[in-house]
Amino acid sequence: MKFFLYILLGIVILLLMVVIHEFGHYIAGKILKFKIDEFSVGFGPKLFQKKNKKSGEKFTLRLVPLGGYCAFAGEDNADGTTIGKKKEENSDSVVELAEPGNSVATDGASVKRDYLLFDEQKPWKRIIVFIAGPLFNFISAIIFSFIFILVVGYAKPTVTAVFETEEPGIYYNTLEKGDEIIAVDGREIGIMHSYSELLENYKLGDVVKLTVLRDGQLIEQDVAVQKITYTDENGKKEEYDGFGFQSKSEYVKAGFGESLLYSVPMTLKFSWMVLGAFGKLFTGQVKITSLTGPIGTVSSFAEVASQNWLNILIFLPLIASNLAIFNILPIPALDGSKVVFTLIEWIRKKPVNKKVENIIHFAGLVALFGLVIVVDIIGMFMRGI
Repeated sequence: MKFFLYILLGIVILLLMVVIHEFGHYIAGKILKFKIDEFSVGFGPKLFQKKNKKSGEKFTLRLVPLGGYCAFAGEDNADGTTIGKKKEENSDSVVELAEPGNSVATDGASVKRDYLLFDEQKPWKRIIVFIAGPLFNFISAIIFSFIFILVVGYAKPTVTAVFETEEPGIYYNTLEKGDEIIAVDGREIGIMHSYSELLENYKLGDVVKLTVLRDGQLIEQDVAVQKITYTDENGKKEEYDGFGFQSKSEYVKAGFGESLLYSVPMTLKFSWMVLGAFGKLFTGQVKITSLTGPIGTVSSFAEVASQNWLNILIFLPLIASNLAIFNILPIPALDGSKVVFTLIEWIRKKPVNKKVENIIHFAGLVALFGLVIVVDIIGMFMRGI
């Protein structure tokens, strides 16, 4: 039941991230005087809808909680024209949307348009609207990073046991129980550099200089990565590559000022990690099977959250940073690609053929959905679901 509740919480968090993204588009559109038809949370059949009588905007809650959208007037004109058509609510009449300020009658119905359609807006305005979604995700990542640092802080490792070699009385290193590990090769453990991150690139045979706090004094100790053999509590022999000691981490909370100071650098660090992962994917250093879609993300979230609820707080800036970076990439159907097409239009002084652009975006969308489905199916098989 606990795991199931974390699954639900994971879905809510993913939906929150999407709403923040779409709200960025919405706010930018409102500031720049774009006509907005609908702001929807979720997809599929509508559960609830409220219409602003003054602006005509619809705010909708839909059945499938896996996304949302902000629909601008005329954004989906596939034929590339500036004149759109719509079906009047509660009517079979079709009304043409003429050039601003003009009226056109069709089947007895008429409408006067005093606003610009999306593609009629200046390119720089559209670019701001496209960028606003990822920007809001990035800003939310900064806020979530601040909360994480303030509430959780960073992990400070303390030595809890030192292993003997197979020769009694001889230990793998000269550390002592109770030593607080402060730095690794002169790099201090803290908010920006965790103990595990500082050790991740060392391999068998490397010698590491650990700075430890012992009885109020700072002492430097050299430890080597070696084959460690020890006997566990059940008398079973275990072997691994390491230093030959166990440690336990305690979280050190940061103050308000320190949390504020490090919130942006931590978000940039997460963003750089995301970019690095994409780079390794394209160069073949990371297999595509290591990717996760929404199902895999929610499942991973539930697993780590069930171990310690504080893990939720590290997931928030990670997911927000991931969405910000992913959406700004020039991949068809994503905001980054739309920015590229708008920049081309701005430079050429005329838009790219709208039918061609829409085909490219549609193909990108299908490819993305296909990739998400494939990686989630692979992930479920690998997890034995």
